[in-house]
Amino acid sequence: SRPVMLVGSAGSGKTVMIGDKLRGLGEDFLVATIPFNNYTTSAMLQNVMEKPLEKKAGRNYGPPGTKKLIYFIDDMNMPAVDTYGTVEPHTLVRQHLDYRHWYDRQKLTLKEVHNRSEE
Repeated sequence: SRPVMLVGSAGSGKTVMIGDKLRGLGEDFLVATIPFNNYTTSAMLQNVMEKPLEKKAGRNYGPPGTKKLIYFIDDMNMPAVDTYGTVEPHTLVRQHLDYRHWYDRQKLTLKEVHNRSEE
């Protein structure tokens, strides 16, 4: 499986279409819906992305049992651009997709995320 991005004008039904598909997936999948807005930060996003995860072993985290986790991010274009021209939540998503990990913000240690739908 690969990441998917739907692009279209406002009101074209992107969210409704994907929502219908995700609801029909069955018991093997866990869907985490993440709505972005102008105030979404990378810290807020990381907290939401970590909620459905459980610690597996060592620094490994994943969804409960043998489920596959799908993150559905809605309104990807909404977070604010910072003074450096970057968008914090986009950077965290990119790190997650490229390296399959992020860092614990308190302990400053690596958290590897496994057993997602793209594996």
